[in-house]
Amino acid sequence: MVPARRELPERPLLRVPVASLRSGEMALDEATSRYVVRVHRLRSGAEFLAFDPEAALEGRARIASDRLPNASILVDDVRPAAVLDGWSISLLQAVGKGDKPEQVVRDATVLGARRVLFVETERCVARAVGDNRRQRERRVAVEAARQAGRGDVPEVGGPDPLEEALGSVDPGSLRLVCAWHPDTVPLLRALAAWHAEQELVLLVGPEGGLTASELELAMERGFTPIGLGPLVLRTETAATVALGVAQSYADAQRLQEDASRLSGGRSSDDLAHG
Repeated sequence: MVPARRELPERPLLRVPVASLRSGEMALDEATSRYVVRVHRLRSGAEFLAFDPEAALEGRARIASDRLPNASILVDDVRPAAVLDGWSISLLQAVGKGDKPEQVVRDATVLGARRVLFVETERCVARAVGDNRRQRERRVAVEAARQAGRGDVPEVGGPDPLEEALGSVDPGSLRLVCAWHPDTVPLLRALAAWHAEQELVLLVGPEGGLTASELELAMERGFTPIGLGPLVLRTETAATVALGVAQSYADAQRLQEDASRLSGGRSSDDLAHG
């Protein structure tokens, strides 16, 4: 017996960030033209998925002309991009040295954060300032979104003084700070109080942690100290772990909600007993 021939899955289209995306014919800027034509060797007639990370839009595009320095494309009907629904996560991240801020932006993008606000604390040894740094962080976010299949990018701001950053937080949000304290609880236990209509705000301190007075201030502003396990993590690693756990929790809750809707609102125990 000859086994049935398996159809290979369709290869995903190349995702290309395109600013000010709209339907119809568009000219690409020089950098994007080189990326499409020289790096990926696409020629006239080839298709890719164009997305505008700032407007959270996307559309199927076809190369009309592959002539450099400015290739031109034809874009089908533009639609809202496939972005994460609900379960909003914001990260308040103490400024780190070197490329640590860029690493934080990269991981926050692929792990679904809606906002990254860098904060200045007493033990920060660097300041994430300057237009060049902000432009690098934006490029990192756009590239991370392209690779991950995300249709938008998080809002990136700061650095703001810690007290000012804490004052900008929605008072109705679930606020958690990664810090040791006698009242510290495991992150998963703290997330049990989170629901889809509520913003989650994660505060991560610098190398060396927040000072006692800074932690006290955060707790006065409604932040609950949470732990990420028995080991001491670097500040950028702590941010990645916290975001990853939060995103996994949100995914699990979405699946549970979908299952509940399909079952007409009955719980798994109800279904088991008929």
